[in-house]
Amino acid sequence: MELRTLSYFLAVAREQNMTEAANVLHVTQPTLSRQIADLEDELGKKLFTRTSRSTILTEDGMHLRQRAEEILALVNQTEDELKNDTIDLSGCIRIGAGETHAMHILADLFADLHGRYPRLTVELFTGNADAVEEKLAHGLIDFALMIEPFNTEHYHFIRLPETMRVGIVTRDDSEWAAKDGITAEDLSEMPLLISSRQSSNRFDFRQWSDGKLSAETMHIVGHFDLISNASHFIRTGIANAIGIDELLQLDTGHLKFIPLKPALTFSAVIVWKKYRLLSKSSSVFLEELRKRMTQ
Repeated sequence: MELRTLSYFLAVAREQNMTEAANVLHVTQPTLSRQIADLEDELGKKLFTRTSRSTILTEDGMHLRQRAEEILALVNQTEDELKNDTIDLSGCIRIGAGETHAMHILADLFADLHGRYPRLTVELFTGNADAVEEKLAHGLIDFALMIEPFNTEHYHFIRLPETMRVGIVTRDDSEWAAKDGITAEDLSEMPLLISSRQSSNRFDFRQWSDGKLSAETMHIVGHFDLISNASHFIRTGIANAIGIDELLQLDTGHLKFIPLKPALTFSAVIVWKKYRLLSKSSSVFLEELRKRMTQ
């Protein structure tokens, strides 16, 4: 399976038309069709469903598209690292993260480095914890900013100094908005949106409430990946969301954050893969981060 063939395949997947893809690639349509047919023969899978007007990915084609994008991204990343592995730090630092205010630590660090090395660039990927960890595991990002608890078995990590309060985000005119803290009894009475990661033991309701609560006994309306999207549902008054402080512009959105009582806090960690050789730019970024965390 050649890299050029994967590039041809991705062009057809993007354009959804063999002729249009051939024009983008500056090859003839028969040449492109033959390359795709040879790839399907090699894999023993039908990758596209062809009609008179379009060329649509099959389920196997969708799986190959994801892997092909990852493979070519790694090739491009490796080329950049080798070309730019010099002291002028002209490479790219790739960082993945969910929603957390702790990102400002990495932003400030990069800003200082960029001031010294103007050709240094950054590539940010934002997603839920599962998506970020998958990118990190496949080598598509150099660092990930994760909220604990996080299984660091396959990773090196640095714990960041800031802690984040857990609480609810509610409308500023809701029946809970006047409270200074949300108890287990309060949570048991309110409709809730919870993070999809919380449903896999990030937030242990039973332990926090001394056995008074569990996900099974609470009134959970739904789940979300990013609270910025969930905020639109909160504004309707249909539910409150369990989240972390300082993620939303609450003052402009008629929303209010109220911490849990007793207090619950999480820490953030910056992680990178064990046994992975970092580029020069990523190594300098990591060295600078270590210095800051020991000051």
